[in-house]
Amino acid sequence: MNNLVIFCADIGSIKANKFGWAAKYLNSNQTLTGTDIEVFVDEISKALDDEYKVAIGFECPLFVPIRSNPIYVNSARNGEGNRSWSAGAGTGALATGLVEVLWVFNKLSDIRRTVSSIEFDWDKFINHKASDLIFLWEAFVTNSAKGNSHTDDAVIAIDKFVSGLPNVNSINAIKEKEVLSLAGAAALRAGLTKDAGILAKPCLVIKA
Repeated sequence: MNNLVIFCADIGSIKANKFGWAAKYLNSNQTLTGTDIEVFVDEISKALDDEYKVAIGFECPLFVPIRSNPIYVNSARNGEGNRSWSAGAGTGALATGLVEVLWVFNKLSDIRRTVSSIEFDWDKFINHKASDLIFLWEAFVTNSAKGNSHTDDAVIAIDKFVSGLPNVNSINAIKEKEVLSLAGAAALRAGLTKDAGILAKPCLVIKA
């Protein structure tokens, strides 16, 4: 577990300076922060090159539910409460996050010497011996937990993730059986996976 680095991006307009990120190295307890998405990707690539195990969170909806009853198609995911993915703020974060997640994945594919793969299963990721897997998770920072800046929110999400170690499955906040993974679609498009089955897999949602 000591060779784990946890990254998180607080999604927002890059042009309007509303993007922030953080990273925590567990072996040194060092925390990095920034507001540049290119530096964010560079730090992820550097950690992978240094053979750290890397977990990346994004503070936006990374999957949407699939419902058989049309009345509930737009309803909140189980565990979201009053901050639904389909409400105003949620849809804005979803759209902005989708293109920013795709940009991050595309950039990683461009600059990495060895292309890494995406993993949503914590047990498979943490027990995998090589550092060629990236664990992807969704950060969910509620209004009551928010900090004073976008980097603060990224740090808050990481701290919540760390509080669940070694088994972050125990603090998964949203449980949906049938989903469409937007992060999985971005990973497919960027070439980080060839497994179309990833489109049906939810990721962990860490709620602060």
